[in-house]
Amino acid sequence: MGHDHDPNLSGSDKLILALFVTLLFTVALLMVGGAFLFGFAGLFQLFSVQYETKGSLIYFIVLLLPLTLIFEIASMSILIRVLPKLRKKWIVTVSRFVITFLFIWIPMCLTDEWLKGINVPIYTELVATTLLLVLDRLVEKKNL
Repeated sequence: MGHDHDPNLSGSDKLILALFVTLLFTVALLMVGGAFLFGFAGLFQLFSVQYETKGSLIYFIVLLLPLTLIFEIASMSILIRVLPKLRKKWIVTVSRFVITFLFIWIPMCLTDEWLKGINVPIYTELVATTLLLVLDRLVEKKNL
C-alpha cells in the first residue's frame, strides 16, 4: 500500500502512456473547440453576423467555452435544488427548459458584450442558444 510502483510498466512506458493520454485529451479538446468554431462560423454566416477578424471569432469561442462550463455547473446545482421541490411534471419540464435556456444564453450574451470585435444580434444569440439547448437535450437523452 502507498506504493506507486507498477511492476508491469517501466519508467519509459509510464512516460509514453502519459504522453499519449495528454495527446488524446488535447485532440478531444481541439475537436470540441473546432466543432464550436465551425458551428458558430456557419451560424454567423447564415445570420450575416459581422466580425472584424477570424481572431475575433476564435476569441469568442475561447471565452464562451469556459463561461459556458461555469454556468453549466451553476445551472446543474440550481436544477438539483429546485426540481425535487416541484410536484407537477409539466412544471418540472418547463422549469428545466427555462433554467437551462437562460444558463446557456447568459454566457453567450456576456461574451458578445465583452468582445468588441464581434457584434451578435439578440435573435442570433437566441437561435444559437436554442440549437445548443437542443444538442444538450439530445446528448442528455442519449446518455440516460
